[in-house]
Amino acid sequence: MKDMSIENMPELPFDVTESLNQLRVSLGFSGENIKTIEITSSTPNEGKSFVAMNLWKMMADVGNRVLLIDCDLRNSEMRSKWGLQTNEELVGIVHFLAAKADVYDIVYKTNIANGYIIPVAACVPNPTILLEGKRFGELLEVCKSQFDYILLDTPALGSVVDALKIATYCDGSLLVIRSGETPRKMVENSVSLLNRTETPLLGVVLNRADTSKRGNNYYYNHYYRYGYHGEYYGNNGNKKPK
Repeated sequence: MKDMSIENMPELPFDVTESLNQLRVSLGFSGENIKTIEITSSTPNEGKSFVAMNLWKMMADVGNRVLLIDCDLRNSEMRSKWGLQTNEELVGIVHFLAAKADVYDIVYKTNIANGYIIPVAACVPNPTILLEGKRFGELLEVCKSQFDYILLDTPALGSVVDALKIATYCDGSLLVIRSGETPRKMVENSVSLLNRTETPLLGVVLNRADTSKRGNNYYYNHYYRYGYHGEYYGNNGNKKPK
């Protein structure tokens, strides 16, 4: 198996770490069959990749063997944002979906103990055909037998259809919302779209929230009624008291 290092993994403040740990523990209560989890958002720049990467690390830190799959095949920024480095030729998920690589050619062992990544080595303008082919499902089936959890960082729901297709392969989804930025109607539409896939919505993560504002209480109260789990982060990534 190839090696990959993550150069830009920052140390998080204590309260952010605790908030993400609460999310990790809550997901553990979702059931033994919830192992493959999509992490998405309504629009870009809501913080889904931050949640995906740090949740992945925390799951690995407690001893789970965890795979993070970069599924933003159109416009991946994972390599540049998190500083993914390897001394070997980079081969990623697109190579596998195009039948140019085997599963074990694209899974990288990282410098995070128990943490593994499938990166995007080359973006493609229209990956719909690749995602609709049988190889994506085959990839997840093979990986399920090798890992305790699989996290899939997908494009935003409001941008392209990729996340909806990927959701059909998953045991559940997490929806990340940027407080004060994402219109409520757009969030409701995202929930409706995910429900159509018949994939359980495991939780809602409200990012950069100031819960003293009335509008943010709407998000909390609305999704609490439906049993969705919410985590609230402040403007600097710090969790605000509820």
